[in-house]
Amino acid sequence: MKRIIMIICVLCSSELALAQSTIDKFFQKYQDDESFTVINITPKMFNMFSKFSSDDPDAKKVTELAGKLKGLRILIKEDTKDGQKLYREAAQFLGGGMEELMSLRDKDTDLKFMVRENAKGNIQELVMLVGSSDEFLALTLFGDFSISEISEIAGGMNIDGFQNLGQLKNKKGKK
Repeated sequence: MKRIIMIICVLCSSELALAQSTIDKFFQKYQDDESFTVINITPKMFNMFSKFSSDDPDAKKVTELAGKLKGLRILIKEDTKDGQKLYREAAQFLGGGMEELMSLRDKDTDLKFMVRENAKGNIQELVMLVGSSDEFLALTLFGDFSISEISEIAGGMNIDGFQNLGQLKNKKGKK
């Protein structure tokens, strides 16, 4: 009986390790570096936000989405000369079930959206990387949501790079 319990524990812990974001190591490497701005929103915060009530239809969409989110992490480095180098380094951590949705190169700026879907076909993890000659941004969003839900909300929030999300739902064939 003890062997069966041990085997189950090992299998469960290996599943958790696989579910962990592949870009976690990159975040861990730089989260204590004071030259980066670090934002981490926990599941508890999203849960609290999802309980907010409003008659505004836009606010209702945001609170519905918040109930589906499990976490958000952002690393930002502004006024840097190594934005492109950080972009390439972070991109090396992507893989392990991640699928590229979109990449964009414009003069000195690279942008990449990657996604990991769950069994229902919804997004489990969305990663956005942006690297340019003077800044870097890595964003990872966890939950159980669709591209159309996040693009609708992000469209009105003016988040750099997220204006491209509207194009993604067409590429994935979902609306």
